Amino acid sequence: MTIRLKILSFQFLVTAMLLSVATVTWLYVGRIDYYFDRNRLAGAQLDSVIRMSAAMNRYSENVAELLLLGRTELSDFNEARDSLETSLDRLEDLIRDELAILSLPAGSANEERELERVAEMRKLYEDIDLRTQRLLLLRDEGRLDEAVQIFRDEIENRLDTTLEVHISAAIADEEAELRQFQSQANRLERELEWIISLVTAAAFLFSAMAAWLLSRSLTRPIQALENATRAIAEGDLGYRIGYRGRDEFASLAGQIDNAASRLEVQRTALLDVQAGLEHEVGRRSGELEEANSRLQTLNHSRMLFLADIGHELRTPLTVIRGEAEIALRGASRTVGEYRETLERVVTLCHQMTRLVEDLLFLARAEVDAIRFDMQALDLRDILEIVHADAEILAAAREIRIEIQGPAGPCRASADAGRLAQALMIVLDNAIKYADPGSTVRFTLDCDKEGAEFAIRNRGADIPAAELPHVFSRFYRSRQSGTPDQGGTGLGLAIAKWIVEGHGGRIEIASAERLTTLRIWVPLQAGGADGKDSAG
Repeated sequence: MTIRLKILSFQFLVTAMLLSVATVTWLYVGRIDYYFDRNRLAGAQLDSVIRMSAAMNRYSENVAELLLLGRTELSDFNEARDSLETSLDRLEDLIRDELAILSLPAGSANEERELERVAEMRKLYEDIDLRTQRLLLLRDEGRLDEAVQIFRDEIENRLDTTLEVHISAAIADEEAELRQFQSQANRLERELEWIISLVTAAAFLFSAMAAWLLSRSLTRPIQALENATRAIAEGDLGYRIGYRGRDEFASLAGQIDNAASRLEVQRTALLDVQAGLEHEVGRRSGELEEANSRLQTLNHSRMLFLADIGHELRTPLTVIRGEAEIALRGASRTVGEYRETLERVVTLCHQMTRLVEDLLFLARAEVDAIRFDMQALDLRDILEIVHADAEILAAAREIRIEIQGPAGPCRASADAGRLAQALMIVLDNAIKYADPGSTVRFTLDCDKEGAEFAIRNRGADIPAAELPHVFSRFYRSRQSGTPDQGGTGLGLAIAKWIVEGHGGRIEIASAERLTTLRIWVPLQAGGADGKDSAG
């Protein structure tokens, strides 16, 4: 059980206990209110019966005074009569109110009997009142003795006595009900006190037990975790908690045990590394010696590089000097001969200028002095521009350039000028070493990974031993069956630096008279769109 579920279970138990106490209290309070209402109505009925008894006595006394004493004022008589009728009406209304709140059939039967008794008392009163009216008429006719005799025989001795019996019975019943209802209310109050006490005690015990179990289920794993972290902190990586369960503590304990296992493995590995450190130092010393030897080799390569530069510069300078000296010594040379000499000098100057520019480019690249002007562009535009420039170079050797690009945009962040420079370098090489009259294929493919330029030309293969060196400075391939095409040997080195500056890569392969050079550059997000189509 998870910690969350344990806490929710504890909250549910406490809530259930509180709701049980509230429910029992509500039920008993409702029953006590019921008996309180019955008690109130019974008291009001008793008061009405007592008032009715008093009014009846006053009524009888006034009738006796009117007949025996000859009093002629009827105000007290009428007042006693009205009070008696009011008491009867109020008693009947109270009984009906009590009937409205009764819940037991037995109680309803009792109240129905009380209504019947009220009806009988009302009938007796009406009979007495009717006879009283007759007696007053006899008195007014002068037949007082007859009236007095009738009053004593029929009213005082029979009707009035019967009414008093009913009144006494009603008073006795209401008093009995008062005692019964009070007893019932007192009993319910005592029961409610006991039940609330028992339920509260049970709720307290269950809550305390649940709290103890919850606390125990939390403190035990916490103590185990604390012991584990203390042991691991002291270096005992072999300590394991071994706590099993389905809660979050079990998951945490498992993670701590796994971490301790990993730390123990790592410590063992570190000890192994420490044990083999001397051997590693010795091996590193050997590597340092080897690195020193490579540095010496690099230094020798640098010297050869400087010698190559001197050779590359000396050759055109020597030719220029020779051409100039011949022109100066030949006094009888024609204008055409002088022009031809000057044209050779200009060509050699162009070669020297290109060589110096390439050297300056690589030197500045080494010290990171060249910056790329990166802009968002469509590589299809670069493909078209480079194709147009390469067509001019290819026309001299009757070579056709065929291009192919994607149908949709191929967007990248690049320096348009530098990227075009790199593509022109590799296209120039492809044209130089392609078979005359052949076709150089220049393609651009785009996908989600990036864009790839591919230049394919038919011609003599580059020897496999030379392929790793074609991007080195001053390296010129001696492809089988092809004359020396000239050049400085710096072009592919420059192209490689430009491509890598764009975060790309350049590769070359040559076999079965097909040489393929690939340039890969990354695209912008969502830069590839569309399939290839012939250009």
